[in-house]
Amino acid sequence: MRFPPLWRISACAALLGLGQNGLLVALPVLVERFGLPLSQWAGLILLGSMLFLLGSPFWGRIADRHGARGVVIQALLGYVTSFALIGFALWTAAHGWLGDGALLALVAAARVLYGLTVSGMVPACQQWSLALHDGEERVKALAAISAGLSSGRLLGPLIAAASLSLSAHAPFVVMLLCGMLALLLLRGIPAPTPQLPSAASRAARLPRGTLDLLPCLAIALLLAMSASLMQLGLPGALQGRLDIDATRAGHLMGILLSLGALGSLTIQLGITRHRRLSGYALLALGALGLVAGYGVLTMAIGPASFGLGVMIASVGAALAVPGYTDAATRQRSPGASAGLLAMAHTLGYGAATLTVSLAAAAHLLPLSLAAACVLLLFVPMTRNHFRIMPATSQITPTHD
Repeated sequence: MRFPPLWRISACAALLGLGQNGLLVALPVLVERFGLPLSQWAGLILLGSMLFLLGSPFWGRIADRHGARGVVIQALLGYVTSFALIGFALWTAAHGWLGDGALLALVAAARVLYGLTVSGMVPACQQWSLALHDGEERVKALAAISAGLSSGRLLGPLIAAASLSLSAHAPFVVMLLCGMLALLLLRGIPAPTPQLPSAASRAARLPRGTLDLLPCLAIALLLAMSASLMQLGLPGALQGRLDIDATRAGHLMGILLSLGALGSLTIQLGITRHRRLSGYALLALGALGLVAGYGVLTMAIGPASFGLGVMIASVGAALAVPGYTDAATRQRSPGASAGLLAMAHTLGYGAATLTVSLAAAAHLLPLSLAAACVLLLFVPMTRNHFRIMPATSQITPTHD
């Protein structure tokens, strides 16, 4: 393979965004053509996502102890098997060979498999990238993984929409093929040799114990919560302030989120090419960007101001994620830390969903601004994290 190892690992991480957003785009067609209502499809998606709470920390620790390569491979195999099972279930149901109950059971099994295996993808990819690019290249490596996730989120809806014109189960076949291609991309990437830190090293890297990681976890949770509240609050705000119907609001929201994803990807690619800012600077600028972006959205009155707010907030998130991930992975084993951050993200999405059930739709954008303001308060608490030098990993070449 001529592609650099870091970008091949990033391509594996892209599958997570590709699958999640692609499945969301396919939902209206799945509801229309199959017997399961939207509430059941939403529950099935939530089932797989909530299992990340258990899977991400577990696979992060496994990656630290036994290497990231095996964790990424099992995640890809789980990804391929999950989408193959969903595609098979939809194909048989379309031919009348599967009832609603059996379809529900098969899709539920696929989502459980997805949650328990694919939850290790991002922590292991982050751990692997840090093992290959330590020292001053840490932020570059983490930004590359974030760029992969952004690419997947950007391409997922486009690929799903295009393949849906062929059949309802075509997107799942595409996801399966992408997973198989990612398995081929892993060939020849150097594999990190896991090293258990000595007692002295652990003491040096954990000056106040594992509770010292809480500011990073709080930032991760609040960022995920604020971003989710923004996405959930945008449709109502667009309809109310622009006086448009739900269909036009949905189309405009798709354009806004695509622009935001494109802005995030541009920033992340820029970080990987030109490493000029420290991790703390990225985190501080990202937090300010989130506050500014949500502030613009809270006061937006036209399409241009909505677009500006989404773009600023998306760029802020793109800057902040590599920053607090760098801080967290300096404090303890990178795989375990990345797994805990992924768990915090999932909790943030869950907190946003709970907030939606308790607050009026008109209050969601102001609440996203409030969450970003609280996030900003945690940023100074991470300053000491960046003064700790991360441990250097040993790399052994592979011969496959």
